[in-house]
Amino acid sequence: MNRNLEFDRNRKRVKYCPCGRSNRNQRFVPFKGYENYGYCHSCEKTFFEKNTEKHYIPQYGKSIKPLGASYHDKRLIVRYGRNYIENNFIQYLKLHFNISSIKEAILKYCIGTPKHWKGDTVFWQIDRQNNLRHGKIMLYDQNTGKRVKKNGRAYITSVRSMNKLEDFNLKQCLFGLHLINESKNKLIALVEGEKTAIMMSIFKPEYTWMATGSKQGFKESYLEPIKDCDIVAFPDNGEYCDWKNRAFLLNQKGYKIKVDDWFEKQEGFEKGVDLADVLIEMGDIGHKKGYNSNHNRITSTKLVQTIVETKVKKMALRNRAILTLITEFDLIDQNGMEIRI
Repeated sequence: MNRNLEFDRNRKRVKYCPCGRSNRNQRFVPFKGYENYGYCHSCEKTFFEKNTEKHYIPQYGKSIKPLGASYHDKRLIVRYGRNYIENNFIQYLKLHFNISSIKEAILKYCIGTPKHWKGDTVFWQIDRQNNLRHGKIMLYDQNTGKRVKKNGRAYITSVRSMNKLEDFNLKQCLFGLHLINESKNKLIALVEGEKTAIMMSIFKPEYTWMATGSKQGFKESYLEPIKDCDIVAFPDNGEYCDWKNRAFLLNQKGYKIKVDDWFEKQEGFEKGVDLADVLIEMGDIGHKKGYNSNHNRITSTKLVQTIVETKVKKMALRNRAILTLITEFDLIDQNGMEIRI
C-alpha cells in the first residue's frame, strides 16, 4: 500500500465511485492523479490500484483533515414546522389516521414543510445528542402517498443543497434515532423509508420506528448507536436476502437483529413495496378503513412480532398450556410489553 497517496479536494471531477454509485453527492474522494481510486463514504471502502476490496482507514495528507459531522441550525425545525395544510404527505396521512395521531407523529419526528416545491416534506435525521445531521426533502402525491416523479426521477433534495451549503460535511444517521433517548425499553423496528416509519409509528406505537433512508443505509455506521437494542428489521419487498446477510455479519459482532421474512412468504406484491403500503392495501392501517375482517387483523399481527412472541409461538407447538398461562396472568415481556398470542 502506498501511504503517500493524498486525497483531492476537487471531488466534483469524478462522476462515479468505483462501487458504481453516482458521486453527485461527493461521497467519493479520489486520490490526486486518479479517477478510479480513493475512498467512498457510502460503501466505506478504499479503492487501490491492486486491491479494490481491502477495507482501509484513509491516511489523510497535510492538506486534507478528516472532518467531523456538520449540523444544521435547530431553529430550522421551527421555521419549517408549519404550513401543514400545504404539505402533501400530511394531507395523505389524513386519509388514514385521525388528527391527534398525526399531530403526535409530527412532533415526534419533527416533520416540516420547507416549501422548496409546492407540497413538499422535510424529514430530519436527528442523532442521539439531538443534533440535526441531515434534512431530506421529498415530494409526495397527497392522494396516493407515492413519490411525485418527473421523467422517471423522483423529486428529492436536501436542506443542505437547498441552502447551497458547500462546506457542509454530511454524516447521516438513522431517521428517528433521537427517539431512543425517550424510549429505551421499546423494541426498535427498522424500515427503509421515512414515510413507512412514521405511518407504522401511528399504527404500532408500542415500537420505536426508525428508517435507514435507503436500502444501503442498513449498515454498521448507521446501526452502531443502537447496537445494544433488540432490533427487528422489515426490508422492502425484494431486499430480504441482502438485509439478512448484512444482519448475520452484524450479529457476529454482538448486534441483536432479526430480519422479518414475511414478504418472502407472500406472492403478488411488486418489488420495492414496503410494510405501510401492504397494510393500507389490506385495509389494516388507518381509522377510516379499520379492521374489516379477522383475516386482516391476524395478518397484521404476524407482520410485527416481537422476539418473545416468536419464541412463545414455537413453545406453544410443544405445549399449548403456555398460552393459557399468558392469558390468565396477563404476562408481559422484559420490556413491559403485551405478549400477543
